[in-house]
Amino acid sequence: MRLKKIKLAGFKSFVEPTTIPFPGEMTAIVGPNGCGKSNVIDAVRWVLGESSAKNLRGDAMTDVIFNGSSSRKPVGQCSVELVFDNSAGRIAGEFANYNELSVKRLVTRDATSTYFLNGTKCRRRDVTDLFLGTGLGPRSYAIIEQGMISRLIESKPQELRVFIEEAAGISKYKERRRETENRIRHTQDNLERLNDVRDELGKQLEKLQRQAAAATRYKTLRAQARELKGQLAAIRFLKNSEHIETLQKQQQALQVEVDDLTARLQGDEAGLVSYKNKQAETKQAIDDLQQQLFSTSNAITRLEQNALHAKQRKAQVEQELSRINEQHELLNHSIAEAQEALAVSNDALDTIEPEIALKEAELEQAKERFEDAEQALREFNIKAREQEQTYNQLRQNVQQCHSQIQSTMSMQLRTSQRISELNDELTQLDDEDYASQIALVVGQSEEISAQIDEDSDKIISISELENEQESLVQAQQSKLRTVQGELQTAQSTKSALEALQQDAMSSEDIVLEGVEKLWQQFSSGAALAPCVESILQHVKDPVVAKSHGIYDLLSQIESVPSGVKVFTGEAFVTNAKPGTLADALLREEGAPTPNRRVPAIFNDIYLCDDDDELIQLIGNCALHKEGNQAGKAHNGTGELRGKESQGWHNSRVNGCASVISPTGLWASSQWVVKPGKANDGALQRANKIQALSESILLSESVLDEVNMSLNTAQHALTATKAQKQALQSALSEKENQLTQFKNKLSLLEMQQAQQSTRAEKLNQELSKQKQMLAKEEEQLSQLSEKLELQEAQILEHEVHIDEVNSKRESNERNTTELRARVDNLTSQNHELALKKQQLENHQNLYSQQVSRNLQQRDEYIKNKDRLTKELAQLTSPQEIQEAELQTLLETKEELEQLKASKQRALEDIEQWLREAEKGHQSLGKDIQARQTNIDKLAIDIEGYRVRANTILEQLDETKQSLKTILETLPDEANETGWQDELEKTQASLQRLGAVNLAAVEEYETQSQRKQHLDTQHQDLTDALETLQSAIRKIDKETRTRFSNTFEQVNEDLKMLFPKVFGGGSAYLALTDDDLLETGVTIMARPPGKKNSTIHLLSGGEKALTALSLVFAIFRLNPAPFCLLDEVDAPLDDANVGRFCNLVSEMSQTVQFIYITHNKIAMEMASHLTGVTMAEPGVSRMVAVDVDEAIAFAEA
Repeated sequence: MRLKKIKLAGFKSFVEPTTIPFPGEMTAIVGPNGCGKSNVIDAVRWVLGESSAKNLRGDAMTDVIFNGSSSRKPVGQCSVELVFDNSAGRIAGEFANYNELSVKRLVTRDATSTYFLNGTKCRRRDVTDLFLGTGLGPRSYAIIEQGMISRLIESKPQELRVFIEEAAGISKYKERRRETENRIRHTQDNLERLNDVRDELGKQLEKLQRQAAAATRYKTLRAQARELKGQLAAIRFLKNSEHIETLQKQQQALQVEVDDLTARLQGDEAGLVSYKNKQAETKQAIDDLQQQLFSTSNAITRLEQNALHAKQRKAQVEQELSRINEQHELLNHSIAEAQEALAVSNDALDTIEPEIALKEAELEQAKERFEDAEQALREFNIKAREQEQTYNQLRQNVQQCHSQIQSTMSMQLRTSQRISELNDELTQLDDEDYASQIALVVGQSEEISAQIDEDSDKIISISELENEQESLVQAQQSKLRTVQGELQTAQSTKSALEALQQDAMSSEDIVLEGVEKLWQQFSSGAALAPCVESILQHVKDPVVAKSHGIYDLLSQIESVPSGVKVFTGEAFVTNAKPGTLADALLREEGAPTPNRRVPAIFNDIYLCDDDDELIQLIGNCALHKEGNQAGKAHNGTGELRGKESQGWHNSRVNGCASVISPTGLWASSQWVVKPGKANDGALQRANKIQALSESILLSESVLDEVNMSLNTAQHALTATKAQKQALQSALSEKENQLTQFKNKLSLLEMQQAQQSTRAEKLNQELSKQKQMLAKEEEQLSQLSEKLELQEAQILEHEVHIDEVNSKRESNERNTTELRARVDNLTSQNHELALKKQQLENHQNLYSQQVSRNLQQRDEYIKNKDRLTKELAQLTSPQEIQEAELQTLLETKEELEQLKASKQRALEDIEQWLREAEKGHQSLGKDIQARQTNIDKLAIDIEGYRVRANTILEQLDETKQSLKTILETLPDEANETGWQDELEKTQASLQRLGAVNLAAVEEYETQSQRKQHLDTQHQDLTDALETLQSAIRKIDKETRTRFSNTFEQVNEDLKMLFPKVFGGGSAYLALTDDDLLETGVTIMARPPGKKNSTIHLLSGGEKALTALSLVFAIFRLNPAPFCLLDEVDAPLDDANVGRFCNLVSEMSQTVQFIYITHNKIAMEMASHLTGVTMAEPGVSRMVAVDVDEAIAFAEA
């Protein structure tokens, strides 16, 4: 694989599209300073993916675009394309089958950079991956720019390692390892997040499992309640259906009467229809006359508008004709002027053509004389060059001798300086006092240790306080949760009771106005509530109609459901019989008041102390004990005060009265009522709701206090933790200081040991330097004698050179004069050609103008004829239109008279109709009265039907079928029994409290999610193991390749270094045993030197050492080409010669492209590419095949 050519357009100084070919294996790019040679290196680096503007000698990436010059404007984009010959198949992968490969990069002013591979758009990474392992890249060892040689040899171990990695072809492995590590890191992060989600999901599943069981129980009870509601609705639907059937019979009887009256009404309507037909016919005639009047009026208006429009158009045509006549005159004048200018241009063109022919003949003669003079100058220059080459060779030998003398003197000076430096360093080593520094560090370490012990004791004390405060916070948090749980339970219970209470307060089944439940009309304490509830349940939840009397209730008995007892507003008492339940209720909150009332039914029910007393009273009824003792007195709580009235009670019970105990057991001499369940009654629920409200207020107050205590404890705990954190930070800082003192102590002790070793080495080196100084003085004497002999030979050749230069200057002046003559004639000829071109352009312009004006004149003539005809047509029709207008006005007057006659006939017909409709309306009122009664019945029917439909809608909303319910409804079903059963079921639902109905479905969903997450966890674990296995495989391959490459590069360096320097030695060394992380250092000792570090080498020695390393890498892994930018600048001629020989030898396997100012390096190249800047700021390329040029010169 080799680089065939570079195509540049708009890149830096290469503004014009430029192609730089590289046909040979050694191409030298030459040119003066600042002409743009190094821009070629920058172009290669840029197209290979360089992203740093600094490495391209710019401030921004758009600086590579040509920014203009004194004579050129800036361009908007630049592009560079590298064309490779891949016939050997060096590039692997999908491009291996391509014999030619192109890589292109394009950038615009908005910094948008685009890459192309073989014309296909791609990413920067694709270009980078393409050359991984080949040695090519924006910062690889294949591109050595100015100053990079010294930076390479002085680079850090890790930076030098990169070159070895690229040579080993493991840069692609390193990139893959980095990507794999990123994947591992992301996988581990995902695994941690997944474990957190799985743990949290497991806790949720335990909670959802409990909620799902409660939800299942809730759904069962709700289904049972739904069934009971459906059956209860069916029972009520049957009752409404019976009422509808009765009312429909009454409605049918009234409808028969309405039908008889309607028949009479239809007989009277026959006469009305006849007159109404006449009325319609007359109206239609009037409408037809009105339409004819409207059409006539429109025609009159249209004729008047046409006359006005014709008059306006005539004035416009006359004005347009006047304008066309004026423009026609102006156009004739313009045509005459253009024809005159055309004649002048033709005469000037005929005059200039003979002059052009004469100048062209003179130019041909001047070119022939110039070519003859230039050929003679080239032949003379060939002979002069041979003399100069001989002279230059002698001067080169003298310069080389001078360089050797100067090098020897420099070496002698460096040796003397080194001896002085060694003496100074030995003096400094004697001045160092490490013992006192060690003693000072030991004292500081002991002081810090004491402070650390003191801080540790403080931290232990604060930790104990922190544990106590954390216990207090946890206790407060536990108390807070307990109070919150009690508060939530009370609120839930209260909400459930309030919902049941609201249902108990509703009276939707009764359509009477002002109806309320009986228990809402008075209050009862907790002691007497069971008694009241037992009585109200026995009479099936009675109601009170305060605004109705007994006769109103009897007249509206159909509005009262069956079995419901309705009390009037008079069924209450304010004075009760002593000993009765009414008396106890009135005294429940103190003495009776005028406004306090209780139901009268409670005035015949006596209250005993307990169930045993009730049984005793009922058992003694047969004894008929008489007495007039006073009734029982009660305290504020309703409890009996004594047993003095025992006999009096027995007499009442023996009659029609009954007795009830505080538990709700109610009995008389003929019957007994068992009390209901506790808390089932509305009054008891009201008392329970009141108690819960008070409990909630108390719990909220306690909750505020607990929150305040918790906040105080948490603030104290936070302050303690902050204090502990501050002490721990101070302790950590002091421990770091102690570690630093220990490290410093170790360092001082090590430096003390190194001082002795260093002094011994310095003494040995001082002795060797003194011996070397003596050898350099002897070598300097020999070189001085050789220099005197070579300078004598140069003097002889200088005389011949002066004569040759004098003759060459004469020939060059002659050639210059002839070149100026040719240029002058060429310029004159060009000016005449431009003048001729200008005359021809004028000739074409005037011809086109005459043609356009003639064509426009024809258009004006056509428009004038058309307008003249139109003016004649607008004058003739006006008289005809005036006659037609008079006829239409007469027709309009006749139509208006006929319309007035028809209007009078219509008024007579409407007067008769009004009188006939009065009798018709009287009969309609009789029908309407009966129809009103029918409508009232229909409203009642509709009321029952609405109730029935409401029941059906309720069944539809619950998705139940009335037919199915009636088929399964038991024969003994009744509304009261089914209502009781429904209330029990609803109470069971209320006891369940708040239920998460979605828990069952959510439990299934979360279980499936848990299984999915478990599968993901296993997949991520397997993927992590796979990635870690890939890392181990990459590391193994990297170690093997790096080790092998390092050994081979080291061996080649050891072989090339003596070859480049003519002796000496160099080798590579690793900084660490870990082959994945170790850096690489280079040690070099030129002939006769034993320097301890690479930094002691001179600039030329560093350059040769770096070249030795680069060429050693090229031997192992040759890049397709090597770019060198003035790497021979710091070398003398002798070292340049060695460098050239090495490059020539390696060019058998590597293509070299180098920039140089050295003539020896230029002679080495097979092809020379010159870069010039004849136009300021613009680079151009001139290519020369050196072999062809030599062959041409020899011929």
